[in-house]
Amino acid sequence: MFSRSQMNKPSPDQTDGSTAAEAASLGTLTELMATRQLLPGRHRAPVTTPRIPMQSLPTHDTGPASPEKVANTDRAKAVFMNLPVERPSTGIPATARWRASHLPRTVAAVTLVMAILGTSALGVRYTQTRAWDDLISLVIGLGVVVVLWAVVIASTPQVVSLRGSVLTVHRTGGMASFDLADALQPVDVVGNARTSHWAVLLHRPNSTTVVLRRNDVTASELDPIVRHYRMVAKQRRTDRDARFNL
Repeated sequence: MFSRSQMNKPSPDQTDGSTAAEAASLGTLTELMATRQLLPGRHRAPVTTPRIPMQSLPTHDTGPASPEKVANTDRAKAVFMNLPVERPSTGIPATARWRASHLPRTVAAVTLVMAILGTSALGVRYTQTRAWDDLISLVIGLGVVVVLWAVVIASTPQVVSLRGSVLTVHRTGGMASFDLADALQPVDVVGNARTSHWAVLLHRPNSTTVVLRRNDVTASELDPIVRHYRMVAKQRRTDRDARFNL
């Protein structure tokens, strides 16, 4: 007779068969799960490996800009913004200052002193004689003194200053500024700087003109400055017309 333990104990052949069957089932299940993960479902997008494009390195020069490139950039900005253009290589100074000659004021002052002395003598003579002729002479002398005094006050030497391309004229009645590099600013240069006929005509919008002559400034210094900035103004106008005609 067999005991209960002997009846429930599987045989070696049965054990090997069940183990092989379980291993085969496990392998089939694993393959099925892997296949289901790879296949897209109804609401699932297919799984793809993202491809990131390779970014190429910039080929432009990252070093310091050359002086020629900086100069061209500054010139382009100046033309676009209508700013004064500085060109140190041309020898044009950034600032300058001129004062008119004191000769006219000196002559007027000496004449005024002589008129005052003569009028004083006429006044003394009139107090002694009380003559009508002496009174007329005294009145004429006083008139000459007043006129000469006004001439002395009006002949205050004007000061002309340059800052960049802006020329400023300081006078007794005020000051006026002119941008020599502005294409819309009318400026005329008359004659040669070595002759006495040289003059710079600065035209105002109110149809008046400020005239600078040799006794107001140093002609040999101001003449090349004015001509240089007028060339800059002409180039600006050409560049502006070319830009608008594109």
